Amino acid sequence: MSFELPRELVHRLRAARSVGAITGAGISAESGIRPYRGKGGIYDDPSEGEATVEAVSAPTLYSDPDRTWRAIAAIARGAAGARPNAAHEALVAIENAVERFALLTQNVDGLHQAAGSKAIIDIHGSVDATICMRCDTRAPLDVASIATLERAPRCAQCSIGVLRPDVVLFGEMLPMDKVARMQREFHENVPDVVIIAGTSALFPYIAEPLLVARKAGKLTIEVNLEPTDVTVIAEFSFRERAGAVLPAIAEAINLR
Repeated sequence: MSFELPRELVHRLRAARSVGAITGAGISAESGIRPYRGKGGIYDDPSEGEATVEAVSAPTLYSDPDRTWRAIAAIARGAAGARPNAAHEALVAIENAVERFALLTQNVDGLHQAAGSKAIIDIHGSVDATICMRCDTRAPLDVASIATLERAPRCAQCSIGVLRPDVVLFGEMLPMDKVARMQREFHENVPDVVIIAGTSALFPYIAEPLLVARKAGKLTIEVNLEPTDVTVIAEFSFRERAGAVLPAIAEAINLR
């Protein structure tokens, strides 16, 4: 049985012409990828959480890149075989149904891209690309090959430089070009509907678009298994899987 949305919400979704979506690890968890936070997350075990954060931090990348890549390989092994789920597919359907759409995601797993989403702001980057730390050459990376890495890969262009994943590591700044896109899509041109799903929204830049939309009188929706700091901001908040709620939202928008 499909998830049933409140009648008022369905009515307002049908009037939407622009939608902004914000996603976190909770969406990927439904594809079998272990999240950092929440029940069963890496941070559930403090020692494991601390070790992982240290390994995939900027200082460790520069001092011991092999350790960073071994940690990334361990995470990749845990995500092996993951495929887009109903939540990813629903966001593609929403994007195809409205005049303007933007997807701000914290996830680096590439599942939104694999599902077919186009208007993506991957604020933390993506693991399917690398940058040479010596010559700055960018190159694609076969995600399946990450799981077997024991040492940091080397640059094919200069043959000397160590490659780094094109992701934001702990202790690094967000890429300014993506921050600028986020500002344009969520702050300067506030969407009719802002949906935040599968995230604890602990980072201000993740929570702020929802607050901006609510202050502007726009429709705000939260979908998360547990209450978060933005639960009190969202006009509609659902303690449910994104894979259950987002398809219902997509269906309502497509019934216009």
